[in-house]
Amino acid sequence: MKISNIIRIFVLSFLVSAGAMNAASAEPVWYPLPPEAYKFGQRYPDAQNLLFAFDYGHALVYERLLLRRGTIPNPEAFEKQLIQDVLKILKNPPHIKVEEQDIAPNYVFTFPLTVNLFDWSHMLHQFVLDILATSVDRGDGMKARVNEIFKQYKANTPVVITDQCKTMLFMDGHYFSKAFRSQYPSFNLLIWSYHWFQIKLYEALMKPAQQERDVAVNKVTQKFWDLLSNLPDSADFDMMPETAVEAPTFAAMFPRIPSAFDNNHMLHDITSDILTSDKVSRDQIRTEAVRVSRMDQDPAAFKSAKCPADKP
Repeated sequence: MKISNIIRIFVLSFLVSAGAMNAASAEPVWYPLPPEAYKFGQRYPDAQNLLFAFDYGHALVYERLLLRRGTIPNPEAFEKQLIQDVLKILKNPPHIKVEEQDIAPNYVFTFPLTVNLFDWSHMLHQFVLDILATSVDRGDGMKARVNEIFKQYKANTPVVITDQCKTMLFMDGHYFSKAFRSQYPSFNLLIWSYHWFQIKLYEALMKPAQQERDVAVNKVTQKFWDLLSNLPDSADFDMMPETAVEAPTFAAMFPRIPSAFDNNHMLHDITSDILTSDKVSRDQIRTEAVRVSRMDQDPAAFKSAKCPADKP
């Protein structure tokens, strides 16, 4: 091997390692926890446990894709087993958040920055639900409290996903894009159904009266199960559900948060594609994971002209 090639490989390895070290030093630890933390689950335990279950499900899928990479002779059978296993988890969900390193140690090791971005963003998801579910003041007080939490989220810049909205090319514009969707279409719809469920909970919790919120959350939960009842036919999504579309009342009050949530969801799809596509070699996985995660943090990357950039 030429000396120049050896040097190039060494430099690339160093850069990847440095990226991983930076990711490891970025702590997705929210301290102290907000007083509302996990109060959503006290009011709506079934919905909360589904949120815990699908965090588990995401990690399980990523771990299997990584460990079985290049050795899946029958994608249809692999997908069928994935769906069966995840449905078992959804129907018998954990009652607490399960640590991803306990479920998917290889995935956590390979995607350190991505995992930290997800963890920090999922805390924002959770605490917004908690505030919407418990706030007595349904107007300015609730708005101020959610914006305060959002400000705390954005302050931890090493692990923040940008709230600048991106075009769908961020999800679908890479050389490896749509690989997971192509090989595992039913499971992809299961994931989009989960994202829909999460988004619709925000909208349900915008109802002014407690009884209205209770009814709305129950309806969203039932609709989620309907979406999973006969995949792929039961979930008729042509594209990933978007927060501003599915939760317009929520988006009107909090115009910047929907983009932060959508950018998280797109990164989930991108991670699945990286792990599925044979265009990404095993040696490139971590490099690509760092690259797209940095893009998810970059407000200029794949910026959409439709963003509410100047709104508070």
